[in-house]
Amino acid sequence: MKVDAKDHGEDHEHDHDAEDVRLLRGFPAFAKFSDTELERLVSAGKHTSQTKPWPLMREQTPSDDCFILLSGEVGVYVGADRVAVLGAGEMIGESAIRQGKLRSATVTTIGPAEVLWIERDELAGLLDEIPALRETMDATIAKHAAGFDASVKPQRALAALNLPLPADLVERFENAAATAGVGTTAALEDALTQWIERKGR
Repeated sequence: MKVDAKDHGEDHEHDHDAEDVRLLRGFPAFAKFSDTELERLVSAGKHTSQTKPWPLMREQTPSDDCFILLSGEVGVYVGADRVAVLGAGEMIGESAIRQGKLRSATVTTIGPAEVLWIERDELAGLLDEIPALRETMDATIAKHAAGFDASVKPQRALAALNLPLPADLVERFENAAATAGVGTTAALEDALTQWIERKGR
């Protein structure tokens, strides 16, 4: 029997939506949502899968959307410094939208990740429709504000290797990674992988 491509695509999208609802149901932040509210939230967003580091947002840029991390991890960077790592179930980027400010950090996926991407206009409607979403966002904003202290700089990836590298080279590498919107650890892993592939031929 011939399957209509359009119908098949719609079925696949429906399967994705159902899986996303199931994932959200398992996260504490969305425990108060009804099934109908979760379905509405998923239908308003765009499911995106990434296998490599992908900057969800960049520091000091306008806030036009927010994200819910369905799987994987993201690194939160202020300048070249990673100030936090967030896991699945986290809502990301909601603070700048609610407060109308520029992004205060760069957020980049670490390895494979699945994300529900919600644009600003859709989010405004969802906040009116789903009271539990507003509560979740307020709680997330408070948690992130308490947990991210940009004045405390973690050990950098290159410094952690404890190698006698020239300071100017390290600084250039970290600045290049920050400019690309990629964390130093991810950039170092990519650089080492490429070097190994070239030398291994």
